Amino acid sequence: MGLIHWKQAAIRQHFTEMMEAGNGGRAIALGIGAVVLAPILLPAIGKVAKPIAKATLKNGITLYEKGKVAVAEANEVWEDILAEAKAEAMGESPQIPNSEPINKG
Repeated sequence: MGLIHWKQAAIRQHFTEMMEAGNGGRAIALGIGAVVLAPILLPAIGKVAKPIAKATLKNGITLYEKGKVAVAEANEVWEDILAEAKAEAMGESPQIPNSEPINKG
């Protein structure tokens, strides 16, 4: 037996199993219906889906740009706060003029 014969036998086996399960006829009808209606429905779905996808992408780009600006502003505020805290810390820390021990004696 050749490879083609084995493939045909497998297809026949699966078809028989589907028909015996009770849902075979419905599954085959749905499959044929999908194949027949696909060329008709896909262009119509494409006409509706394209503007929706385009609007979604535009909104996503706008939100991304606004997010970049917000993060940059927050980073700038954070850096200002950090610089102020460092300046205050340097002004408040006691400075030791000489680190040599003092000899009293």
